[in-house]
Formats: sequence, C-alpha cells, structure tokens
Amino acid sequence: MKNIIITLLAILLSFPIIAQDTKFGKATKEELTEKFHPLDSSANAAILFKKRRSHIEYTQGEGFYLITDIHERIKIYNKDGYDWATKSISLYQGGDDEKVSIKANTFNLVNGKIEKTKLNKKDIFVEKVNEYWKRSKFTMPNITEGCVVEWDYTINSPYYSRIDDMELQSFIPIKYIESKVETPEYFVFKNVMKGYHPVDLVRDTKRSSITFTNKERIGNGTASFSQSKVDYQTNIIECTLKNVPALKDEPYVNNINNYITALKFELTSTQFPNSQMKFYNTTWEDVTKTIYESSNFGGQLDKKSYFKDDLAALINLTAPESEKITKIFEFVKSKIKWNEFTSKYTNDGVRKAYKDGVGNVAEINLTLVAMLREANLKANPVLISTRDHGIPFFPTKEGFNYVIAGVETTSGIVLLDATEKYSTPNVLPLRDLNWNGRIVRENGTSSEVSLFPNDVAKEMVFIMAQIDDEGILSGTERSSYNKLLALNVRASQNNKNENDLIAKLEKDNDNIEIGEFKANNKDDIYKPISYQFDFESDSQVEIVGDKIYFSPLLFHTEKENPFKLDDRKFPIDFGTPFQEKYNVTLTLPAEYKIESLPETIAYATPEGSGSYSFMCKVTGNILQVSSILNMKTSIIASQNYAAIKEFYKQMISKQLEKVVLSKI
Repeated sequence: MKNIIITLLAILLSFPIIAQDTKFGKATKEELTEKFHPLDSSANAAILFKKRRSHIEYTQGEGFYLITDIHERIKIYNKDGYDWATKSISLYQGGDDEKVSIKANTFNLVNGKIEKTKLNKKDIFVEKVNEYWKRSKFTMPNITEGCVVEWDYTINSPYYSRIDDMELQSFIPIKYIESKVETPEYFVFKNVMKGYHPVDLVRDTKRSSITFTNKERIGNGTASFSQSKVDYQTNIIECTLKNVPALKDEPYVNNINNYITALKFELTSTQFPNSQMKFYNTTWEDVTKTIYESSNFGGQLDKKSYFKDDLAALINLTAPESEKITKIFEFVKSKIKWNEFTSKYTNDGVRKAYKDGVGNVAEINLTLVAMLREANLKANPVLISTRDHGIPFFPTKEGFNYVIAGVETTSGIVLLDATEKYSTPNVLPLRDLNWNGRIVRENGTSSEVSLFPNDVAKEMVFIMAQIDDEGILSGTERSSYNKLLALNVRASQNNKNENDLIAKLEKDNDNIEIGEFKANNKDDIYKPISYQFDFESDSQVEIVGDKIYFSPLLFHTEKENPFKLDDRKFPIDFGTPFQEKYNVTLTLPAEYKIESLPETIAYATPEGSGSYSFMCKVTGNILQVSSILNMKTSIIASQNYAAIKEFYKQMISKQLEKVVLSKI
C-alpha cells in the first residue's frame, strides 16, 4: 500500500503545475504573492500560462476563415519586467483585413484583496506598419511590481494559409503552455520545428462537418431553401508543456527570434470537394519565378527610357567593369534616397522614384539593376531576407522581404545595396547579412548566393603616450576602420556633431579627457575612416606605495567576457571576419623601472576560426604593447561555443594582467 501511495503521488506531481483558476478574469492570491520565479530567480517576469487554439472554419457565403484564440497570463516580478505589460498584435492587410477583438485585465493585491483593473478599449491603439501590416498595441493599466496581467484575444483572418508559428518558448520562463492547431483535410500544411527545447507533438484527427444552405428559384418567383451537409476529417496538432526555460539572448546573434522553439506551418496544397488539387510554391525556383514575373518586380526592369540620358553622360561603355559598377552605384545612391520602406516589390514604380528622388528598397535597387544592365553588365536582382525578418524555412514568397543588386563578374558576384549611403561594392549593411540570398536571372532561373562577407574588416588603433611620476597618462591615439566596420562607424557617428562625438568617445573609453580632435575620410567611403585625438586621464594608473600598476592596453582593455551562457544552442554571428589590432608605445616615468610584465602569448581556437597574440617589450624606458585578435569567419557553429567562450576568457584574462613598475 505504501508503494502504491508513493507511485500515485509521483504521478500527480508529474502533472502540469498551473494556476488554480485559468478562467479569464480570475487571478489567484498565490499568483500575486509570488516574489520570484521558483526555477529562474533572475526572471523579471514569467508566463503563468498560455493557451492558443487556431482552427479553420467555413462561413456560409464567405468561405474559409482562420480563427486564432489566445489567452495569456503574465506575472510581473519587478520594474524591469514592466515591458511585458505591453502587447502588440500584428494584423495582415491584403485587401480583406484581419480583425482582432481584445479584452484584458490587470490584477493587484491591495490590503489582502485582489483588485482587478480592466483595459479600456480607448487605450488600444492601431499603428500602420507598412502597406501590408498594421499593429494593435496596448499597455496594461495600473502596473505595479508583483501584479499579474492577462489578455484574451481572437484574430479572425480570411488568409487561412497564414497560420502563425506555434511558439512554445519565450524570452521569459513559461510555467504552462498548451497550443492546438486544427485544419480541415482540404488543406495540406508542411511543418518544420525550429529551436532547441525538446517538444512532444501530438497528432490526431476528428470528424467534422459543414452545413450548406442551397437557394433555389421556383416557378412563381419565390425561393426555396435546402440544406446539405459535407463530412470531412480535421487534422489536429497539439502540444502541452510545463516549465519551459526562457531563451536567453547573448551578443553576436543575427536574430534571436530564429531560435525560439516553435512549429512553423506552410500551405503546400489544397483540394476542395469536386475540385482539382492546387499546389503552391514548393521550390525556390518556383518562388523566384513567380516574384520575377510580377509587374512590380521584373516588369520594372524593362523600363529604361527614364535614365538613358543620365547614363550616357555618366559612363563610357568601354570603361572597365569595376569603374562602371562604382559610378552607377554611387549615382543611384545620390539620385534616389531611401524612404525607409522595406519591400521586394515597387510601390509607386521606378520611374516615379527616379523623378521624385525618393523610393523604397525595390525602387532603388531595381533601378540600379536596370542601369547596370544597360551598361552591358551582367546584373540581376538578388532576393534576400533581412535579419529582422528572419531565416526563411520554406520556399515561399513571404520568405524574402528585400532585394539588392548582384553583378556577375569573372572574379565572382559583386553585391550592391544602394539604399545605404555608406555602403561600397561587396560591403552590405548589417541588416542584409542574413545567411543566403537568391539571384534571379532574366531567363527565369535562380541560384543561391552567400551573403557572408569574405573580406576582413579591420580596426587598427595606435597609441603614443607617457605616464608621469604623478600617475597621469597623456598621449595621442589614432584609430582607423575599414569595410563593414567603417560602414557601421560612419552610419552611427557621422550624424553627430563633433562635441557629441567627443563626449561619446570619452564615455566609451573609461572617461578619458579628449583635447584636440580630428576625423578623416568621414564621407570618402572608399578609404578607411579614422579618428585622431589627444587625451589625458588620471584613472588609468594606480600608485600604491613605491609601485605603479596599469593595464598594458590602458582604456582599451577588454574587461568582461561577452559570452556568459553555460551552453548556447545557436551560432555566434560576428557579421564579418574581422581583425582588432592595438599597438601601444608608452614612455615610462624615469624614476621607475619594470618589475613585472605580462608574458607574451599566441594561441588559436581548436577549429582554427580565431587567433590571438599579445606581446609586451621594453627598450630602455619605452614599453611597446601589441594585441591582435583575428576572427577568420563571421559565423561560428554552436558546437564550438565552449571553445570560443574559453578563447575570449583567456584573451580577457591576459589583457587584465598588470604592468608593475617600482621606484628606482
């Protein structure tokens, strides 16, 4: 009997632990008095439970609709969790708009009693995101530390093929989640699971029926009505999980949303009663061919008259191809400014964008392709998915949201994005660098194109300085950046006035004081951008008794390992291969001598993707320091995470070692 009781207790404890009452509008004191998440004390908020059901229903006279019901309750532990009290719901607008109905509550414990505050409908705001999307957004009222918020909403969509991902993980822990998707047998969906949290999906079927009302005219002009019923099979996918850990973000991730555990849905075919089976795009060749045939894509490339005079004045058709590429690229960048709208299709068309001097991504880069082709270059559009759009898992038109230009040359494909002011050939903005794109040729064929940069981006820093016997550090620094690093520096710094830029450099470099300052090649994008300034600091050197201590790389010492997770399931994405090189020449005070120096080292990662060297050398009272970090590839596979984490740990440990001087 004792063993039976123990077994029963074990079974009961294995059941999902959820709030006592998951009915909408009913929070519990246990939820409100919980001070921190029992399995993740660092969590600022947690999803107490989430229930989602998506199902396709037939509406007489209108057709099939996708209905998605979501009920979610979230615990806010502290002020850092307040962001989770704001909810945003995206709605597709393709002619027939998706619609949403929302109700929501905030719960607080006041003098031992549960106080409920309802969300007022006037506090739900609708924002237009772009031509195809809008967003219903609201922030819950009466938010306090320890409160609980919940919302229940239903999305009614005529776009039954657009089933949202069945997300089974979040950036905060989830205590309980259940999700179900039901689809009639007339719709065949392909599924792909992404993410790394283990999931057991349950697949089932049930019998359903649709009742049709038939209207028939009779002799005297009146109508008679009859009903007919069609039985069909509904396919069900469902999943129930408890205690799902939060997906922890870390530096150097292209888009963390790509790695949330979720089941994706893609409609591959439909077959309705008494109809033939219809297949949807099943290969990337099919997708790109469909996109290219659009009048707002390939049709725009046939338009040439609007730029012919400008092109004739711009280039000599017999000039080297690299010269033609650069001149046309820079001309388009200056001629049409980006309106910040992202699309692979034109909106107002290339001709109007060219005339008005402003356009979306497609209008700018399709103009670029057309001009390059007219200059007898083998240019074609390259479809891509930007980082914030994610990695396309299925061959689908929605997988791509952006288009750039590609020129096929004898030395490879030159990639160009004329929306970015500071971009150069084969130096794309970071938003574009998302695995692979697809080049679409005039004959309708397409092929995959790697978007990863091959050229190493370099940061080079040279310091000439001195330390006086009072411990004051002063000197001159010159830093330079090329390739993607130069693009990023120009994009982030060129819009600042000199005083603001100096203030930022001072803050980023241990609050040194910067004197005379000069920036070189700010707008000459085909040369490295460089900064030169004089500096002084009284905080870089520590004097204890008759000894002086300082870090050999001074205010450029890396102090903290960016890689903190014990285990990381997603790749490290640096964006580009890079080199960081620091050379310090330091004059030491005459009254002191070297007591100890960090030892010279050189090592590499086991798989050879990265290397680091560090050297300290003294000649007389001159200390020379060299630190060189090389990363040969922009992407590091997740299985090499532990090695990269240890690599950075050793590098930072070396940089934190002190030079010790003692008084003569």
